[in-house]
Amino acid sequence: MDILKTYLKFISKSFQKEFAYRIEFFMGILNGLLFIFIFTSLWKAIYSSPVSASLGSAFNVHTIISYAVFAMILKISFTMDDELTIQRVRTGDIAMFLIKPFNYFLMNLSECIGQSLFHFFVRGIPLIVLSITIFNINLPADKETYLLFIPSAILGYTIFFIVNFIIGLLSFWFIEVFSFQLMKYGMFVLFSGGMLPIDFFPDAMQPLISFLPFKYTLYVPTSIFINHFSRDLIFSQILMQLVWVISLYLISIIMWKAAEKKLVIQGG
Repeated sequence: MDILKTYLKFISKSFQKEFAYRIEFFMGILNGLLFIFIFTSLWKAIYSSPVSASLGSAFNVHTIISYAVFAMILKISFTMDDELTIQRVRTGDIAMFLIKPFNYFLMNLSECIGQSLFHFFVRGIPLIVLSITIFNINLPADKETYLLFIPSAILGYTIFFIVNFIIGLLSFWFIEVFSFQLMKYGMFVLFSGGMLPIDFFPDAMQPLISFLPFKYTLYVPTSIFINHFSRDLIFSQILMQLVWVISLYLISIIMWKAAEKKLVIQGG
């Protein structure tokens, strides 16, 4: 119980720390609203043109707009600082965490959860309200959708966090990890479904996209939320999310153990 209180305190402190930049994040609401307006206008234009006939029947104009809005809001809610470990390695502060009586992975996760909760409440919820009012977007009416969406969103968030954590651990071996961050960001933009649903990618790319973890961060939870998936597909996709969480977690633990050993051997 004391350990749980410790990590809850990390979440609370991280949440409170974000208030120092609250004006910036209120401006973020306007930016988010602008992006939602651009995406909704773009999809309306595409689906009102002859090009829409080549897009198939996976989406109609209403479902694609709902997808674009909720994927954007979910992406905003997933915002976290992916340089926590990188900065600590650069400054040498990471050595202090080796002697503290808590799990570094869980501490890092708690800090990111605090940041993401702030973004959800300060930016996500207002954008949901504004989208319902301005763009006539409807929330799911049945409870079952939420019961399936919530665990999927949590798993998607966890995948996103662990990928960032793994990239951060590379700073133990590389002086500069910006290229890795850039590659991760590019693949996330392309394959997470945040900008374009995975359905619109060529069939030849579908196996590759499904092999990577990125589509399980935004595309799967958003598709569940707008009832784009059949029930059978929902359970198989959530299972794949769980597999990715376990696999990435094991990789991160192996890397953290190797990083600890490297740090101790070098006398850091």
